[in-house]
Amino acid sequence: MGSDVLILTIYFLVVIYVLYQMALSVENTLENKLQVDLNVESLIEQVKLQLDQLSTSQTTSQKITAKVDQLEIEGKKLPPYLSLKVTSHNDPDEEFMVLVDVGPTGKMPLARSIMNLSIAIQNTTNDAQIFIDWDQSSITSGKARRTQRVVRSGIPIGGGLPRAQVLSVINPRESFIGQVTGENCLGLDPETQTLTAKRPLVEMLDVADYILDMMDLNSRLSSGSDDGFIEEVGPTLVYGLRLMIGIRQITYEQKSQTTYLMLPFEFEAILLTDEIAFPPLRWLLKRPRPANARDALSTLLLGRPRL
Repeated sequence: MGSDVLILTIYFLVVIYVLYQMALSVENTLENKLQVDLNVESLIEQVKLQLDQLSTSQTTSQKITAKVDQLEIEGKKLPPYLSLKVTSHNDPDEEFMVLVDVGPTGKMPLARSIMNLSIAIQNTTNDAQIFIDWDQSSITSGKARRTQRVVRSGIPIGGGLPRAQVLSVINPRESFIGQVTGENCLGLDPETQTLTAKRPLVEMLDVADYILDMMDLNSRLSSGSDDGFIEEVGPTLVYGLRLMIGIRQITYEQKSQTTYLMLPFEFEAILLTDEIAFPPLRWLLKRPRPANARDALSTLLLGRPRL
């Protein structure tokens, strides 16, 4: 009898251990392991450099300034976006905004595949058109930083991709929302006869492996260095979008000048620190802390805090 109990105990321990390892493996893939953020400093620096060069070369009353804004709702910050302040041609004292938002950003699991980049542009001016030159725009992705032409997803084409894409025009008080991918990632959907993303721009698992390899390399170099100082692994470029836009004032004059800007959106990833490895304990720690003993008892018995 004693030997049977021992065998059953060992059996259940082995089963629990195997299930535990399987749960950890699944969680390791599905939980958020990477944080992807926009490189705000690089974006604003390069855009301001272009604006400074344009201010000395162009003879126009139109003035454009740039900054990066980030809204906050109920204490939660939303992803940052580029805000271009444009003066009105009719009234130089009147200013309007052109808002450009590119994603995705935020925490991401290792199992995620980035198929498209999202673009949202809002033209709040009343006398200017915004042009998007897709053929002059490019996407960079992967650890090899492969650069390719930008193509909008869902283009209705019966054959191959044309050599030139039509400019997208955003009229005053209108917006543009769409998704783009790299030319080499496209495939023809036989049912809808449209070009859609068939291959991912980047696999987040590959990004995490690359960061871990760099951390391991730095650790080896640090152990072999005399002073023991090796620079830490910084944010890693995951994907980037160089978006060419034009801003043109709507006037009665025949020679209306268009201001072109190359907007370099670069997104970098860092590896988040691992959480507690025991899933039940991590679940308990994530639950809201009861305010008093009665709420603690209610949470323990009913599985949820008292309202």
